[in-house]
Amino acid sequence: MRWRKGLHPGLFFFMLLSMAACGKNDGPGRPNVLLILADDMGYSDLGCHGNKVLETPSLDQLAGESMCFSQFYVTPVCATTRASLLTGRHFLRTGVSHVHGGKDFLHLDENALAEGFSQAGYRTGMWGKWHSGKTPGYFPWERGFDEAYMAALYSHQDNQGKMNGSSMPLEGWTTEALTDLALDFIRKNQDEAFFAYVPYLACHAPLDAPQSLVQKYQEKGLSKALASLYAMLEQMDQQIGRLLQGLEQLKLAEKTLVIFMSDNGPAVLNGVLSEQDRRIRYVNGLRGHKGNIWENGIRSPLFIRWKKQIPARTVDCLADVCDLYPTLMELAGRESRSTDLPLDGRSLVPILMNKVGKMEEKWTFLYANPGWPPSGQPWSPEGVKDEYRPWKANPGSALNLDKQIIGIRGDRYKLLQNPGPSKGTITPFLSGHVLVDIREDPGEHHNLLRDKPVLYQDLMNRLELWYAGILQEEHAFEMPVFRIGSDREKASPVLAYAPAFASPGVYSAFNYLHGFQKQGDSAMFRLEVEKGGRYAAEISYQMEAGHSCAFVLRSGEEEVPVILEGGVSALSVKDLPLSGGFTTFTLIRRDEKEPVELRIREIRLSIQEEI
Repeated sequence: MRWRKGLHPGLFFFMLLSMAACGKNDGPGRPNVLLILADDMGYSDLGCHGNKVLETPSLDQLAGESMCFSQFYVTPVCATTRASLLTGRHFLRTGVSHVHGGKDFLHLDENALAEGFSQAGYRTGMWGKWHSGKTPGYFPWERGFDEAYMAALYSHQDNQGKMNGSSMPLEGWTTEALTDLALDFIRKNQDEAFFAYVPYLACHAPLDAPQSLVQKYQEKGLSKALASLYAMLEQMDQQIGRLLQGLEQLKLAEKTLVIFMSDNGPAVLNGVLSEQDRRIRYVNGLRGHKGNIWENGIRSPLFIRWKKQIPARTVDCLADVCDLYPTLMELAGRESRSTDLPLDGRSLVPILMNKVGKMEEKWTFLYANPGWPPSGQPWSPEGVKDEYRPWKANPGSALNLDKQIIGIRGDRYKLLQNPGPSKGTITPFLSGHVLVDIREDPGEHHNLLRDKPVLYQDLMNRLELWYAGILQEEHAFEMPVFRIGSDREKASPVLAYAPAFASPGVYSAFNYLHGFQKQGDSAMFRLEVEKGGRYAAEISYQMEAGHSCAFVLRSGEEEVPVILEGGVSALSVKDLPLSGGFTTFTLIRRDEKEPVELRIREIRLSIQEEI
């Protein structure tokens, strides 16, 4: 720090002491933060939202003590909501565009929420569902969390997750064990400013809950499936009650900002829930499900409590998940930096602190991957519309605006393009466009396109301009870069199903790469290599016994031959040259044999010799 003219030396040292103490929990101006995220919980899955069957007393009480946002939007699926929550940016800007297939990695250039809290002097912890990347560089303990338990998906009992990179199995119900970890962190850090993030796995399928709770709801006349789902939600509510009680016991309730939300709307659960189950569950009459941009797919509860600081009331101003990052950073006292990326969210502090009656009109942009909306087709690991393909490298028509499931919501009106089928009376016009007065028609029953052509054109212009900007973003629809060699003791994984480029005969699935039916079929992967040198590559794959395929691994001008034999699960090859820094390698089929069913899952790289 430079001396300023007229600044008294004693005042300077007082400032230094104040800066050194910024991590302490000194008063209401700088709260602790407890952020609780449910998984696949619908807007109607709360007693305080009109559900007379499901019992959620802890969340109902929290709602009564909170500022509740009745017009709060998330995204249609889990990974994309997490990307926007962690960055304050529309998820498409962050490299996240799907839930698996390598399209759920939060780009390493992004400023993650925990990093911001750490820079503001907070202790940070998370326990639960991460779903923002699962190879070195992308793990939560590498994105700003001092303590992070990354739970295995989706295991509701005896979870086999990792704590700060080391395997740590949990005993018993996962929802309860995650709560134990969060409470332990809060106790250990009660004298510090802390950020505690608890993204539960409930109530994502498979449906699994204590039998006593399941029986309770069956005795209310519910099916076994819906009883199990409601039991999962009540179990989560009980554990949220433990978190809130823990804050009270530690005398932290008035020093802690508590936020509760869900990551998307309720999953349709075809083959699990019946149509009658869904009619019982959707008490608010919202249209749609998880995966689409109808209201029930994207509207979430949002409760924000800070006792004696934020008034308990319901507000109907439009807000979305991008708004939470700037809100929390403002409350934490973190100043913006020159390296920060532009935000799509805006701080809600003026609303929370009653400093403004109404904010300027906000625009929320909606997007659903073509593989998300529920359909009559059974789930397939290969997707339903080739949606795991690396579109940025092979765009074709996949990224054309007219093919997108996309929309825009302002304070009153909502325009949807290609929203997909939904039961009810609404009829799309103009090639699948729907215009709704969402304030007057939250159930989305009436299409106003013919009545309001000028408004339609204005909203469509805004939507087109926004999407054109998204396509210009450096990381939009981009596949991940894999970090290689950061841990010299372990081989570095490259997920075969997440290539940066795949030729037309090669296809990415949920968790494997397949195709390679003819000579020249190829897939290229992007790497960030810690140390240049010669690497060994272990390829994990499946192929029917009695077959073989000849490949090469190409890096730069060199090629390493690879023969994959059927009936073998892995093959190791040596002497793959990789230069340090950002580089690529390509897997290419070289023989002209008959097509064969081949699934490649992973390529693990370990250094042999530095160059």
